[in-house]
Amino acid sequence: MLRLAAVCSLLTIALSFDFGGTDEAEYETILREKGYPEEDIQQFLQEHRDARAGVAADGDFVPWHVARGYRECMDFRRRRCGHNGRNVCNHCFRPRLRSILCDEYDCPPTTENDVVACGFEARNVPSGKWAVTVVDRISKIGYSDAYWRLFRYINKGNDQGARLAASVYMVRLMTMDGNTAKSVKMAFYIPSAFQASPPTPNNDAVTVETWDDATTYSRAFGSDRTDDHDYINRQFKILEAALAKENITPKPNLRMTFVDIVPGCTMQRNEVTLFAQ
Repeated sequence: MLRLAAVCSLLTIALSFDFGGTDEAEYETILREKGYPEEDIQQFLQEHRDARAGVAADGDFVPWHVARGYRECMDFRRRRCGHNGRNVCNHCFRPRLRSILCDEYDCPPTTENDVVACGFEARNVPSGKWAVTVVDRISKIGYSDAYWRLFRYINKGNDQGARLAASVYMVRLMTMDGNTAKSVKMAFYIPSAFQASPPTPNNDAVTVETWDDATTYSRAFGSDRTDDHDYINRQFKILEAALAKENITPKPNLRMTFVDIVPGCTMQRNEVTLFAQ
């Protein structure tokens, strides 16, 4: 099954978008309603089964700072890491290694950044091409519709009739006006094999954009935080405080999150991200 790992701005989710849920029958029903040919449906369903059969019961042990990609600031450490009011703390809250995740998804390439500090990881992200669609935030199914537009593009809905990948790195990008979202885009990084000459989408609501070089600052955490908006907003505040320690002022109107939710202990990675000026 095509899983799209997501990066979102301020929104809490770059989730592994999986609107079919874990129910194969429901997923099959959606694919048939979308009009996919039988051959493609069977391929998607097999990938759905393979993804769940391959889920590990527990992730490999690595130290917390290695899993995060940075050391935590002393004043940000908490004795409790409870989730949704549950006072529980164990290694399952440790995030999945980004290197392992990027072996699965074709992540955007990054280069080393000379900023080394506690509380966040700095990355240089070179210019690259992304497939983008605008989310209708008024519609109750706006995010679902945006997802399926991109899903269609990835799966032969383009002028080359090409299937770009089985797994891609998805983002949501939100432009902010204070605490209000002015616009939201959903996008995915076009896999490296197609970066030089991306296929043209068949749907005019999907465009291919070239995003400029960027420096990003990210915090990572584990567990399924998809619906825990308070926790994610708190992580943004901690990220801003960590940057302030280094006299770094990020862009005020752009925020991102990445969420990859896979069943299993230490199999999740969430990231909140801000951008350099």
